[in-house]
Amino acid sequence: MTADSPETSLDAIRREIDTIDDQILRLLMQRSAATEKVRVTKAYDGSIAASPFRPAREAAMMQRLIGEAGGALAPEFLVRLWRVILSNSIQSQAPITLHMDSAFGHDLATRLLVAQHFCGMKVELHRGAGRALEALSSARGDLALVAPSSDWAAAFSEGAAGDAQVIVTLPVLAGSGRPQVLVFGHAAPQASGDDETLLLLPDETVGLPGLLWRAHSGTTTLAGVAGFLAEPPSLQPGARLAGRYPRPIKVSP
Repeated sequence: MTADSPETSLDAIRREIDTIDDQILRLLMQRSAATEKVRVTKAYDGSIAASPFRPAREAAMMQRLIGEAGGALAPEFLVRLWRVILSNSIQSQAPITLHMDSAFGHDLATRLLVAQHFCGMKVELHRGAGRALEALSSARGDLALVAPSSDWAAAFSEGAAGDAQVIVTLPVLAGSGRPQVLVFGHAAPQASGDDETLLLLPDETVGLPGLLWRAHSGTTTLAGVAGFLAEPPSLQPGARLAGRYPRPIKVSP
């Protein structure tokens, strides 16, 4: 068999792939070591006590990586790959439990979406979205995941979640008009450069500036509006701010 035969060429390609895999492994180990430095620093300054999550940084990171890939790698692939890496990084800093309404948590599509985003994190099911929010009062590092149209808004307005708010929505890639999952946590809200604010309104609102999507939780109207708002619009009496978070990432077809 000559040096130019297909089998020999294939062997060379496989050796190249093995070398690349070794390089990827070394880089992952370096990243893990850097994450440990982050954990030590946060433990020293106390910031890890509130939440190990940094949604704005994660969103900016994914925007950058998808942009740099330039279509050579599918955005869905990049998001799934980096969610595994980021989830491992987060759990190395602090143990995390995801609190979910049992009915919502038993939905297969929802569990798959959650599992792909929060890889390997413990899930605890509760009887109702309100109970899931209440769990955050005694576990500030944990997260509560609710369906936008579930009955969470009344419990939230009554203070069930304490000072926790929506810090991210799923899925992270833009698809349908409104999110499938609202994620509550205690991470300090930070602007990512392309953000959304969730408002709770006592009734239907017409002509709300920057309206991106609308849904209902019981008798409460949910309105996702563009921008990182410091407070509800003055023209919306009775409006309550329920969270500020990065908008889903738009990708070109």
